[in-house]
Amino acid sequence: MSGYDMLFFVFAAVSLVSAMGVIVARNPVYSALSLVLTLFGVAGLYLLLQAEFLAVIQVLTYAGAILVLFVFIIMLLNLSDSELLESGLGNGGKALLTLTGVVAFVTLGFIVQFPQLTAGANAAGFGGIAPLGREIFTHYVIPFEIAGILLTVALIGAVMLAKRNLTKE
Repeated sequence: MSGYDMLFFVFAAVSLVSAMGVIVARNPVYSALSLVLTLFGVAGLYLLLQAEFLAVIQVLTYAGAILVLFVFIIMLLNLSDSELLESGLGNGGKALLTLTGVVAFVTLGFIVQFPQLTAGANAAGFGGIAPLGREIFTHYVIPFEIAGILLTVALIGAVMLAKRNLTKE
């Protein structure tokens, strides 16, 4: 097993375990911190794919700006301990989540061990700014705009929920 494979398994394990932490954590702040770790693990996987631009944008945009916004909204909602205890997964949900993570990790390991199952070498310019921009703003412009609208609607909804909770007090 090469050092590249070891790094892949490390980044994949960090991403999977912290993604499970996002779902399992009862405290939304801990969940957001687990999401930061997940995003850093995914950025590491982008680096292994030699998509340096995507890795940097992943860290700057999502781990930086978007998660600061999430934490701000979490603090704005100001959930009480009783509201936090009502939510969460039961033991069955946690077991299913753990089983799903183990299956995903074993599947990734299986794919790495058999290179003929992978797509092969990256195309020239893969992960660069120009090919990415060309793809986003030609073939994927509608999904790109829809994602922006969905994020805006989610933010407005979170602010409206927070405003409703503040007027009750």
